[in-house]
Amino acid sequence: MSTFSVESINPMPASATSTSLGASPRVIPRPAYPPVTEVALSFVKEVVWQGGVTGAFLTSFAFPGYQWTRAVAKEWEVSDQLYFAIMTSLVHTVIYLVCNFGFYFMDKYEVAQKYKLERKPHMTPSAALMRKMATEATIGQLITSPLISYFLYPTFTYFGMYELDAPLPDFPSLMKTFVIGHMFNDIGFYWTHRLFHCKALYKRFHKQHHEFTGTIGFAAEYANPVEVVVSNQIPTVGGVLFFGAHPLCVWMWIGMRLQQTYEAHSGYCFDGHILDKLWITHSESAAHHDHHHTANQGNFGGLYTDWLFGTMDHYQKIGGKEGYITLKKGVKAAPKKKV
Repeated sequence: MSTFSVESINPMPASATSTSLGASPRVIPRPAYPPVTEVALSFVKEVVWQGGVTGAFLTSFAFPGYQWTRAVAKEWEVSDQLYFAIMTSLVHTVIYLVCNFGFYFMDKYEVAQKYKLERKPHMTPSAALMRKMATEATIGQLITSPLISYFLYPTFTYFGMYELDAPLPDFPSLMKTFVIGHMFNDIGFYWTHRLFHCKALYKRFHKQHHEFTGTIGFAAEYANPVEVVVSNQIPTVGGVLFFGAHPLCVWMWIGMRLQQTYEAHSGYCFDGHILDKLWITHSESAAHHDHHHTANQGNFGGLYTDWLFGTMDHYQKIGGKEGYITLKKGVKAAPKKKV
């Protein structure tokens, strides 16, 4: 009978070898990966439902409000480029503040602690690290993000972004936009993130992000500027940039993507919550990425990308999502019955 221990997630197994691209040790013998049916269901949940269906619904619901903001911008004679920059930055900042202060107050007032993943004392970020993160976040939200949004507007229009006053596409077209955006992000983030784990690049570009070993939502975007552009911004906007989209879809997708990554870095995994059963929260992403930060061995993307490219040996060795959640709550997992 095997049990899980806290120590089992920290050292590299003695019988492991690393892959050539990224710090993803092979466990020998290799643990069983989830069946294709489980991975397919996860894909349907995250990409099709939480991406395509939810994105299309929220965009349709928000369209009257979008039309109102356009009318106000025209009345005040705000240029299209400035309007795009204001709206993009506003979406980014509002989602950042609402999500992350929400998780902060959950920590402070000990709300929903049964969904909180364990944090050891050494995982608590220092005051100096928090100040550095807050300084970089303030500069990013108030200066960098607005400027990038402003100067990227011609690029969006060049690649086919709809005119700001264009009618909203039909529901299937909206779904297609969000599915493409989700998959572009998943694959782009996986490969760029895995690349930054190469020995030659890790210390120079990616180590900063891993200064938060027990990650928090505020730290989701705490990274070297090169990584921010290559691994965060391009994968996030690429699907709605290079394939063309309605401006409202651009902002809705950015908001949805930010919410997912803040939750995945929050230290909360809402597995079993009613919202998770309704396919609203991101428990799979939260456990999957939290393991990446605490163990730093594989799990470069989401379940289906790491499954496809074989970079989740260590995660599967401890039982995948269920094993990791059990482990981080300090409880021994029940042994599997022999067949």
